[in-house]
Amino acid sequence: MVNKLHKMRTRVVKVEKARENDPQVTAKAGLSLAQALASRLRLWSDARRELPSRKDTKQGYETTAVIGSLVHGLLSGGRGFSATEPMRGDKPLLKMLGLDRAPSAETVEEVVKYLALETEGKEALTRLNHHFVNRLIDASSRSDLYSCEGFVPFWADGSLLEVYGKNFDSIKIKEYMRGQMSVGAFVGPWLTEVDFAGEGEGEETLGRQMLKEAMENILRPKKLVKETLVLLDSLYGDGPTFDMLEAIRENPSFIVGVQKLKQAEQVMNELPDVVWRDSGADSSRGWEASGVAQVWLSVKGWKTKRTMICRRWKNEGEMFWNYAGVVTNLTAEDPRVKKSMEKCERSFEEVIWRLYSHKQGMENRWKDLLIDMGLHHPPCAKAKVNAVFYAIAGLAYNLSVGVRQLTLTGGLSKMRLWRLRREVFDLAGCVVNHGRKVIMRILDARDHLIEQFLSAMYRLARL
Repeated sequence: MVNKLHKMRTRVVKVEKARENDPQVTAKAGLSLAQALASRLRLWSDARRELPSRKDTKQGYETTAVIGSLVHGLLSGGRGFSATEPMRGDKPLLKMLGLDRAPSAETVEEVVKYLALETEGKEALTRLNHHFVNRLIDASSRSDLYSCEGFVPFWADGSLLEVYGKNFDSIKIKEYMRGQMSVGAFVGPWLTEVDFAGEGEGEETLGRQMLKEAMENILRPKKLVKETLVLLDSLYGDGPTFDMLEAIRENPSFIVGVQKLKQAEQVMNELPDVVWRDSGADSSRGWEASGVAQVWLSVKGWKTKRTMICRRWKNEGEMFWNYAGVVTNLTAEDPRVKKSMEKCERSFEEVIWRLYSHKQGMENRWKDLLIDMGLHHPPCAKAKVNAVFYAIAGLAYNLSVGVRQLTLTGGLSKMRLWRLRREVFDLAGCVVNHGRKVIMRILDARDHLIEQFLSAMYRLARL
């Protein structure tokens, strides 16, 4: 069938102010889905219980009002301490959020600094986020949680954030780059904690502490420790990390890179060819040949030797092998490993590397925070203040993931935050009051987006 020719017609466009009786419309009506989910999972009631009160409790904005406004400001595209500024004067949006006014950038900055420097606000926000993650896990499907081939993945990683000027504290230098170090930890899709490394503190110290707290406050209460697969890069591949992992009584599985250990590199270089199992070429990576092997790794100062899974590969046109190694406590007898071996018809060593590759996919979770929320540049020179601000952003991140995975279906549940804004949060609507309820009437002209939104609200009501 041939469609008729469609042309752009010339139109005279004029603009006039809305009439007095026209309804006031917000361009962020879709945030009502995020607000409904937050209320359903008791995020704001938990916040009132956990977060420190303001100095003067009789005037100004309560702490929860500022935190809630900042969460929604970041979700809708705001940046830094000024994230709430676009909300000011948006009466329908404020009415939906239960606010008379939105806090200014100055108020947001004042409250964040108060929580960071005068109270234990960071610790309170971490407790609040742990409560929230536990409720999100309860509402999650098994496939979302056991997303690593039958395992619940735990992953921690740091990101060096760019800073400008001479007044920033806790500066780290990494590969000739200068900045503050932010560290985050994830259980499945959920961010369990985010923090900043202080003076004399490294990423691995924070990462190990976050693992302990996730075990104690999330994984153990949910009886998920035995189902957990800890994935860490080579920065963590040392004795203290392995001792800590092996001391956990439920014996979680782990795969940790050991590239920084000279002994690991020496062992792989000295392995005879007969030990290596050929794993073929991989054109997608530019490998013309590769192989895998399994050996014992013993390092001076270690209490015991550990299993190292080795990989070598030759890039196209190169003569010499490249090497990489990971240490794991998994065995070929583990039923989840055995299932993966049968499914993909690969050796035990190849399956271990396949599991470890999930870490690269999890690194994409930083994009929502650093790119879509604009957190690549910290808003303050003080690392403690930035830690509080990023902890609040962590709540916004988890709320956005909850919206995607608990209320949307198919590919929509995996979309980036920028697209979630475009297709869900940026729907227009007006507010109609019915007693204590607030009804948001969606006014968008795109029927498929309205149907998608209403279906999401229906799924939320069934949680």
